[in-house]
Amino acid sequence: MNFIKVKEGKNSWKRYLSSFIVIILFILVGALPYIIISEWIVNTDGNPNTYFDFEKEDYVGINPSLYFVLMNSQFLFWLLGLFVGIRFIHKRRFTSLITPNRKIDWKKLGFGFITFFVILGLTSIIDSILTPGDYYLNDVTVSDFLILFVLVLVLTPLQTTCEELFFRGYLLQFFGKWITIPFLLSLLAGSIFGALHFANPEMGYSPLLVGADYLLTGFIWCYITVKTNSAELSIGAHAANNMLLGWFLTMDDSALGDIPSLFVVTNINPAISLIWTIVSLGIFLFISLRKYKFTRS
Repeated sequence: MNFIKVKEGKNSWKRYLSSFIVIILFILVGALPYIIISEWIVNTDGNPNTYFDFEKEDYVGINPSLYFVLMNSQFLFWLLGLFVGIRFIHKRRFTSLITPNRKIDWKKLGFGFITFFVILGLTSIIDSILTPGDYYLNDVTVSDFLILFVLVLVLTPLQTTCEELFFRGYLLQFFGKWITIPFLLSLLAGSIFGALHFANPEMGYSPLLVGADYLLTGFIWCYITVKTNSAELSIGAHAANNMLLGWFLTMDDSALGDIPSLFVVTNINPAISLIWTIVSLGIFLFISLRKYKFTRS
């Protein structure tokens, strides 16, 4: 069975348009708790350092762990929107956004997670050895880190899996109705994934280089999904990427916020970061296709 060319259910462009509208509505509703609670905090806590920053278009000064929860809780609504669209508009299994098979291959998903976690961990260690002055132990309490550890463990896979189901499942399958060349299909869907991260504060380091980092990541994970005929590997890799960053590495102007990770990274060099991304993704691509490449009959 072909993951991209979905035969199950009803998948006309009209149904994709309808499901897309439903997903957007759920995303908008999902933003309300974050906005309402954040507004309540900045207007009642009496702290002048807690406010809405119009330049950043985000709330500043909110407790980092609470901010992390509010930001990630929005993905639950996004996930519900996807579920409603796939089950009731497209009338097919929700897991068809992950695999064409009847069951999810948890070993494949776990392989993606462990492999990319190890690759990213090793490249981070090597970078810290080469530039030791750019890393220092964060000043956090044990209790704060343990709270963060649990939050990342629970909420980050929700966030990353939701994005994977949408970009590596829903969008790839939609564009795959007309585009049959894996490279072009991956480039289109991956570019949309990357471009939607352009609003992240990390772009302030270098719009060109950080943007290229996001675009390359989106492309490689889409390409792996197309070539291995399922999204398990990218789901595992995306979770590994964000969980490792959440637990171990925080930095100024990060999309994750000022969370109590174990280490702080300073003096970010976007060119070096892009090189490490190329190395990490290149190794992961090679290993993934070597082990799981799908050969169509």
